[in-house]
This record gives sequence, structure tokens and C-alpha cells, in this order.
Amino acid sequence: MSLFWKEQLSKVIDYATRQKRPGVIMLAAGSAMVVRNVWNLVFTGTFRGESLSIGTAEGNVVSDYIVPIIGLLLIFAGSSLLIMGERQAHKQNSRKRILLVTGSGLRTTTGTGLDKAVQAMLKGMIQPQEIDITQRIRDGVVIEPEMTFQRQILPAKDNITQSLSSGDKEMTQVAYGGFLPVPFTFFLGNVLDDKSDVTVFDWDRKDEKWRHISINHVDDEENFISETICVPHSDEIVLVVSFSYRVNIEQVVNSFPGLGIEHLYLENNKFDNHWSLAKQRRLSMEFAERVKMYSGMGIRTIHLIMSAQSSVVLNFGRRYDSRNMSDIIVYQFEQSNPNPYPWGVYGLSHRHENSGFATREKGKVEA
Repeated sequence: MSLFWKEQLSKVIDYATRQKRPGVIMLAAGSAMVVRNVWNLVFTGTFRGESLSIGTAEGNVVSDYIVPIIGLLLIFAGSSLLIMGERQAHKQNSRKRILLVTGSGLRTTTGTGLDKAVQAMLKGMIQPQEIDITQRIRDGVVIEPEMTFQRQILPAKDNITQSLSSGDKEMTQVAYGGFLPVPFTFFLGNVLDDKSDVTVFDWDRKDEKWRHISINHVDDEENFISETICVPHSDEIVLVVSFSYRVNIEQVVNSFPGLGIEHLYLENNKFDNHWSLAKQRRLSMEFAERVKMYSGMGIRTIHLIMSAQSSVVLNFGRRYDSRNMSDIIVYQFEQSNPNPYPWGVYGLSHRHENSGFATREKGKVEA
């Protein structure tokens, strides 16, 4: 069965098995009783001069009066419950807030309809947390990345943390959509962590609109393939993840001389291989298990290179356990730079509680 038909079947099953509201059940039952009574009417007429009578069995007090009265009462009660439910939902939604974290950098999110896409999925008042670094990017390269990190990304971290810790947590929802460089996106995933459920959106290049990373999109069950490029001989290792593009391993070897290199890659590197939330959860947990394994082996620092969609990077960042795993540095790729991985950002960890900025020159990290 093709992936398309699997998705359609999944939608049908989801619709058929979803929980029905009492008001809807009462309204449907009452309508069925009234309609049944209407069909019990007897129709008479003539056909070629002969008398013609079409109808059902003879009625009685129960079928002619009591059943339709009960049906009308059920219709009234069901309608009342639905109206009351809608009023209650509207009142509750007016109290809810949506912390919408947006990142503008590689391109802007303004005017792309992200807020409308979010409100179509979530109910509540949007509380925007905008991170706009478009003025600090030229030709796809971040100008003064360390200053950008210090002045815009770290303050956003504090704002997000404060917003999530204030107010009723049950009334707060979190959504993310953005076009930030990989290190910043992974870092924001660290910040969001498991503090709250996060509804993630990504840009659909084909249809040029925001799409929800949804459990309703069928998991194609594609797994990472693992290959060892260089065996580690120290307490540092380079972990390469190829999701949307295949990373140039030769560049990695030249940029990180003498370090062990492990490569996790998908056989099919495509722009649209990431819409399934189940797939992202599964592969992000596989990534986390791999990092945990390295931690158990005595690896102190993991140099992470990711080629993946924004939503994937964010969700991988959320799975990184800042309390128990090795230090991790997530690097920015600059193809035209003689040093293609010139800088990175530390993930939040026990040794880097407020992250940190790292530059890499001549094969060495300078924090």
C-alpha cells in the first residue's frame, strides 16, 4: 500500500474512532427517532384506476406519539449541550495563551501565514516570541554570530523560560516555526525541552505554506543507517546526521582531523521526508540513545553536524538530556568558507548551564 493511501486510511480510522461528544450522540439519536416516525406515514394514491397504498406497519401510541416526543426532547437536550459546550470552550480558550516562538533569519516568517496556521490548530491568544536575526545574515552567512547569539538568542531563552514558568501551565501552549541556523534552532529545542508539549510547524517548499508536523502523517518507517568513518581515540567524537541532505564526509574529516567520526544517515535524503511526527519522535529518540551511549563510553564532548529540516533540528534538540549527557557543540555549515564549520553553540548541559559560543580554527575549538 502506498504512503498516500496509508495516510487516507489513517484519517478514516481516526475519524471513526474519535471520542463522540454526548450532545452529538443525543442529537443524532433524537433525529433518528423523528425521521423514523416520518417514514412510518402511509402514502395513498391511484395507479391505472386502482387504489394504491404504500406504507409501513400500523402505528400505535408508542410509535406515533411517545417515540417522536422523546426524539424531540433528545434533539433539544443535545442542541442545548452543544451550545453550552461551545460557550464553555470559547470562555476557556479566551483564557488560554499560545507562546508562539518564531525565528526569522535564513528567511523571514512575517507575512507567511504562520500565525493563521497556528490558530487553525490551537485555540487561545497568541503571545509572540519573535527572534529576528535577518539583519545579521548576508548571503546565507551569519555576520558576527557570537554577538548575535549573546544579544538575541540568549535573551530569547530567558524570555521563553520565564513565560513557561509563569501562569497556569495547563493554560499555556507552545508552538514553533522558523528559519534560523541549525545551532540556534537546536539550542531553542534545548530550551523548550520537555517543559511543555510543543506543536511544531515547518515550511512546505512545494506548496509554499506552513504545515503541521502531525501524528496523522504516516511514518514511512525509514531508519538511520550507521557508519563509522574514523574510530575515536580520545574523549571527543564527531556525530554527523544526514536527514534532508547528505553531508560531505570528506569536508568533515578535513575539518576535524584526528577525531572519531560517526555518520547517521537516511537512505532517501529528501525535502519532504519529515512530516510524520511519529517518525521524528522515533528518530530523535534513536539520536538520543546514540548520544547516551557515547556518554557511557566516556566521551566528554560531541561535535554535532546536522543537515536536516528546521522541525527535525528542533525536536532533536528537545531530546538532548542536558543533565546526564556529554557536552555537545552544534555547528554551522558555511559551504563557501575555507573552514566549512567555523562556529558552533554549546547545548545546555551540566558544564554549560547557560550554553556558550565556540569557534573552530585549525582543527581546534576555542570557547
